[in-house]
Amino acid sequence: MSLLRVEGLGIRFGGVQAIQDLNFAIEAGTIHSIIGPNGAGKTTLFNLITGVYRPTEGAIFLDDTPIAGKKPHDLARMGLSRTFQNLRVMMNMSALDNVMIGRHLHLNRNLLACLVRWPSITRGDRAARKTCTELMDLVGLSAYRDAEANALPYGALKRLEIARALAAEPRLLLLDEPAAGLNAAETREIDEVIVRVAQSGVTVVLVEHDMKLVMGISDHILVLDHGRKLAEGTPETVRNDPAVIAAYLGAVA
Repeated sequence: MSLLRVEGLGIRFGGVQAIQDLNFAIEAGTIHSIIGPNGAGKTTLFNLITGVYRPTEGAIFLDDTPIAGKKPHDLARMGLSRTFQNLRVMMNMSALDNVMIGRHLHLNRNLLACLVRWPSITRGDRAARKTCTELMDLVGLSAYRDAEANALPYGALKRLEIARALAAEPRLLLLDEPAAGLNAAETREIDEVIVRVAQSGVTVVLVEHDMKLVMGISDHILVLDHGRKLAEGTPETVRNDPAVIAAYLGAVA
C-alpha cells in the first residue's frame, strides 16, 4: 500500500487549469522528487496535498484515507509536514525555540495545567526541548542551538525549517525547493540532511530545480509539464527520457 496516492487530481483557477488529471503514488521510505520549470504546477501540487488548496477534481489518499480538502492542522496530526519556498522563521526567537514551535502538537495544551505549571507540563517541556535539540543535531545545527535566528546564515535557516517540520513527527515530509538560493557548500549540506532524514524513517518528497541534487538522492522522480505528468521513474529512467531531456534537463549528464 502506498503512503500517498493521487488519483485524477486537478485544480482550476478561473480559466487556468493548473493541475490536470494527475496520477502518482509515493511509497514509504523513499525520497521522491518533483521537477519541472516554473509554472509547471509543482508548488500548486504541494498546496493541494497539504490542504492549502481544495482540488477541483480527483482524490488524494494518505495511506487509504481520503485527505483532499482537509485542513493543514488536521493533516499535521495525520503525519504530514512541509516547508515553503520562502523562509518562515521567527527571527526574534532563538533557533531552538523556532524548532519548539513545530512541537506544539505533542505538548499538553490544557490551559489550567499550563497556568499552574503542573509537573507534567515541566516534564513535557523538558522532553520537547531534548527532542528538538536532537533534531537540530540531525540537521547539523547544534552549534546554533542558543543563537537568535536572525544571527544564522541563510543555509542554516533552511535547515532550521526542516528541523521545525520534523518536530511534528511526520511520516511524510514535503520540502519546497530546499536548495533554492544556496551556494554549492550549503547545497551539499541540504543534500546530506535530506538523506539523513530519509534514513531516520521519514518519507521525503521534494520540489527542486537543482538537478544534481535531485539525481543524486532521489529514489523516484515525477516530471510535470503545465500541470500534467510528463514522465516518472527512477533517476536513470528520467535522465534518459527524450521528452524530459528536450523539455527540462538539456545537457545534464
